[in-house]
Amino acid sequence: MMDQTNTDIIIAGGGLAGMSLALQLLNRDDTYAITIIEKNTFPVHDTTAKVGESTVEIGAHYFTDVLGLKDHFKEKHLRKYGLRLFFGKVQNDYSDYDELGVSELFGIPAYQIERGTLENYLYTMLKEKGVVFLDGAVPEDIELGDKNHTVVCRRGDDTITVQGRWLVDAAGRQALLRNKLNLQTETGHQGNAVFFRINKRVIIDEWSDNEAWQNRVLEPGKRWLSTNHLMGPGYWVWIIPLASGATSFGIVMDDKALADSKISTFEDTMAWLQQEHPLCAEAIEGAELLDFKVMQGYSYGCKQMFSDSGWAMTGEAGAFADPFYSPGSDFIALNNTFVTHLIERDRKGQDIRFEAALFHKFYDSFFENTLSIYKDQYGGFGDRKMMSIKLVWDYTYYWGVFALLFFTDAIGDLDTMRKITPNLLKTQKLNKKMQMLLAERAQKRLVLPAKGSFMDQFLVPCLGELNDVLKNPDIDVEMALEKNIAIMQKIVPYFEDMLSDEATTQIDDEERAVLGNYRQSVLA
Repeated sequence: MMDQTNTDIIIAGGGLAGMSLALQLLNRDDTYAITIIEKNTFPVHDTTAKVGESTVEIGAHYFTDVLGLKDHFKEKHLRKYGLRLFFGKVQNDYSDYDELGVSELFGIPAYQIERGTLENYLYTMLKEKGVVFLDGAVPEDIELGDKNHTVVCRRGDDTITVQGRWLVDAAGRQALLRNKLNLQTETGHQGNAVFFRINKRVIIDEWSDNEAWQNRVLEPGKRWLSTNHLMGPGYWVWIIPLASGATSFGIVMDDKALADSKISTFEDTMAWLQQEHPLCAEAIEGAELLDFKVMQGYSYGCKQMFSDSGWAMTGEAGAFADPFYSPGSDFIALNNTFVTHLIERDRKGQDIRFEAALFHKFYDSFFENTLSIYKDQYGGFGDRKMMSIKLVWDYTYYWGVFALLFFTDAIGDLDTMRKITPNLLKTQKLNKKMQMLLAERAQKRLVLPAKGSFMDQFLVPCLGELNDVLKNPDIDVEMALEKNIAIMQKIVPYFEDMLSDEATTQIDDEERAVLGNYRQSVLA
């Protein structure tokens, strides 16, 4: 049977990126006619096999404040207890590992997302708002016009043709538009991932009975709510708890670490964990395996994300850098906001050629700066000293620049972005210097002997200051950015010194004002 429908906006992909875009558009104008084409059938399983279960500040702010899902997140998802890294190779007691994390939370909430639960909730909400869902449908042909696009899809035995003014590819790695238009670019970053879920709650707090270790965190017993990372040269392991009681695991490696590991199956994965992280392997043994995937060469870029002809990409349909720091939902938030602004301006009859080009330029700048924090640095992921410095710098840049621009919606305000561009270029220059220093050290693939030390990022004054700024609903973005640049300019020389072989634990008053006693905990 042939069926045809007309709509304002076609969204190809009914996962997190596509459905959150639909909700963002309808929150701003509930008269949009939107059709979503999704290959899966709703409802999906709560623990559906998708990467992207952990959020950081931009993504969490987007879902809870911009989309208005705060109550749902509080009720159905786990509040994240920060990002936590462990270094060393210890057989029995986790208190002997070096630990990098926070003793208490900075304040802006982030979450561990049960993807299936969230997507089912969005599906029900959007259906009630009048969104047309073609679930169980696969796009077979796409014709792009000038704000007149046609998607022909197969749904069972039926062929359905959908026409719309806008077409947004949110179908992830199917890359419908990126492949059709030959827009993929190489990033130069080699990354590979093995990820799986088990039907068991893994509590990392149970991996040590040491009372002092338990009391390092303000709320003992809450470490398991962190995105916990087990670190090594060329790799990291994630452990993410889910509200259903399941636990997500991933092993992310550069090419050398993957070749050395010889991982290709779940059995290989368990053998490697038993060798490198025996307590982790022990926690997994006997649990029901829910899914298992291997993904090689996961990083890719895109020449063009948005077009004034009325098409765009969001989520992994466009580009993907790396899963470390959980940036996936951040880029969903960023892309969806750019797309929303373009569709709104187009509906008002405005010429969006300039905005479409400029938004891609903004996006490309954010992507390239994000990519720089991974590229050529995996070799240093087992290096406690390097990573302790890296995380504080990367947080500083993330909260002081990216989050500031998103929380204030400056990214959609072209006048504001023009004014602050000179200062943004200053931040990019500082970030480039720091990432080059880190990449140089990473080439050594150092692993320092574990001492059972704790690098508490909550005690770093500048991090608390940068995070507090984001809590202010009336941020003056220009003034805040200038203050944040001043912080960055102060700490870069300190970090450069700390990375050197001649570094000492000596601290002057100026350094203590921005970094506290962090140098001593890193270099001890």
